[in-house]
Amino acid sequence: MNSNDWRDETLPHTPTSLPRPTPSSGMRRWALIGGIILLAIPLCGLWGLYVFRGHLSHHGPTPTPIIWTPTPSPTLPVSPTPQSPRATPGGQAPDPAGISVGQYVIVTDTGGYGLSLREGPGAEYTRVEIAQEGETFLVVDGPIVAGEFIWWKLRDPTQPNREWWAAGDFLAPTTQP
Repeated sequence: MNSNDWRDETLPHTPTSLPRPTPSSGMRRWALIGGIILLAIPLCGLWGLYVFRGHLSHHGPTPTPIIWTPTPSPTLPVSPTPQSPRATPGGQAPDPAGISVGQYVIVTDTGGYGLSLREGPGAEYTRVEIAQEGETFLVVDGPIVAGEFIWWKLRDPTQPNREWWAAGDFLAPTTQP
């Protein structure tokens, strides 16, 4: 043994026939494993979306669309049309139903559909709201003949800003609420 080589005396001997792993081969192995994991995660996510499609949706109530329907109108007998939009030049005409300005009326005979309340006296005006069967209103203007109906301007006694026009065929006189 050569005394100049101190490594031979102090370090244990390992066989030289086995190759030692280099740091670069270990890094390559971990990089390959990491790449496989990075590809597997999105693939598992896509597979999960495919398997659970339709099961993850919200099972709450389905919204019901509101379908506006025209107010049913009975066929009126043919009668001569007045020359002016108002029934008489004084603005107040006798109404066959007995309705007059300052009187309370109740919504009736709509078949459960309600009564269309409009911006003006006539079916061509925009429908703003629907009055339910049994609602009571104060008559503040009218009558005005437009189309097939006699129109009255109504005001809700509980909500004064709720003031619209309605066809008189679906109103009946009533006492003050």
